[in-house]
Amino acid sequence: MVTLVGIVICNFNKKEYLIRCIESVLASSYQNFSLYVVDNASTDGSAELVRELFGGKLTLIINDENKGGAGGFNQGMREALRAGHRYILLLDNDVVIDKEAIKHLVDVLEGDPSIGIVGSAIYKMDVPDQLQEIGAAIDWDGFKVAPFYQNVLQPKHLPYIVECDYVPVCCALIRADAIHQIGLMDEKWFIHWDDIEWCYRFKKSGYRVVACSRAKVWHKTGVALHTSTFPHYYLTRNKIRFFAKYAKQETLMDLAKMIIDEWFKALYFGGAKGVHNVAQTIYMAYEDALNNITGRAKQNRIFEKEVARADLLEPYLKHYSKVVALAGQNTNSNILNGYMERKGIECLVLCINEDEIESALRKWKKNVDEHTLLIYFSKHILETPSKVSHVIVVDEFLNVVDLREEANAIEVMRDLYEQFIAVMSPLIYARLCQLHHILNASEEGSNNEATVPIS
Repeated sequence: MVTLVGIVICNFNKKEYLIRCIESVLASSYQNFSLYVVDNASTDGSAELVRELFGGKLTLIINDENKGGAGGFNQGMREALRAGHRYILLLDNDVVIDKEAIKHLVDVLEGDPSIGIVGSAIYKMDVPDQLQEIGAAIDWDGFKVAPFYQNVLQPKHLPYIVECDYVPVCCALIRADAIHQIGLMDEKWFIHWDDIEWCYRFKKSGYRVVACSRAKVWHKTGVALHTSTFPHYYLTRNKIRFFAKYAKQETLMDLAKMIIDEWFKALYFGGAKGVHNVAQTIYMAYEDALNNITGRAKQNRIFEKEVARADLLEPYLKHYSKVVALAGQNTNSNILNGYMERKGIECLVLCINEDEIESALRKWKKNVDEHTLLIYFSKHILETPSKVSHVIVVDEFLNVVDLREEANAIEVMRDLYEQFIAVMSPLIYARLCQLHHILNASEEGSNNEATVPIS
């Protein structure tokens, strides 16, 4: 008899995490499932270890090349769909699931046929009582995703069901009938934004996408741990492709300005620290997106991350044991506090509104002693309010500008930035319009370009 759920785990070179993931699945209170593990041509002995430890408890599929997250999951889903499971559960290899997680996910889909995908409450593996997210919304104005309950510590009184635009498929249960209707993931994305685009197709077809707060999993978040520019390439290229295709054409000029904004900041401020590879990768990602180049990254796209040659803030701290930081609204003070803690410097962060800047600066310039450095902490140097003057400005990327030495330094940068935006954004806008037409015309010509054949 066919089990109700087919579970697909996609793996590439993370055998220790993979083993923990499989063990958590097998220890689940819900057992009406069959397990499929897809190995994307790992070189760390993952497949051999899985075969040795778990043998006949699962179906092992070994690829002769890395097909990416989308390709690996699709391969496992094809097997699971052919077997006739009613639901397909997708898991990343670096996830550990709660004993009751599968049961809660199944209960959601069993109880409401309008739901096509249900995701989980994803907690951080390294901080087990802190949420990574419970699904997300697509921010069409900011051209990004906005995770729900991101970084909430020891959450209480969470809603049982959270309505979403997207849920990460590091743990998501999908209705098989909906997959037959909509198709598999689009393998052109290779990795990153593939699940966002897939969820968006579910919503366009009338299905709800939700997350269940009782279905707990723990995820090893990995983007920041990469030693190469791998995530920068795929996250950048695929984000541009997604919004170029699905955003309204009248918003594409704003998208063009965002592209130039991101690249200018990576180039200008990265260069000040002697870091160039991220800017090079981002530029190539933009070029590939605008030229409709998809799939696995070609050569000369992904590079090793350099170690910053310059700590721009450290020279200013030599003679001080304490820092008072007047912080703009919506800044992440944890970044500054963490830096100062590593340097062994006491740090007091005071959040102020823009209309308080001048009076706060006057007050604290009088009150700090010779052992205390006064700074202004901004989200980004270029977003520093014009009222900030005659003080050191530090931003969340630890860029530094000393307005005591050059009072108009930020204005000079901002003028250059605005000229760059004015010159380049119309050129990028024209290319985005062309890409928008190509992507939507090709979909109309084939009913659905993104649909990947199941058989």
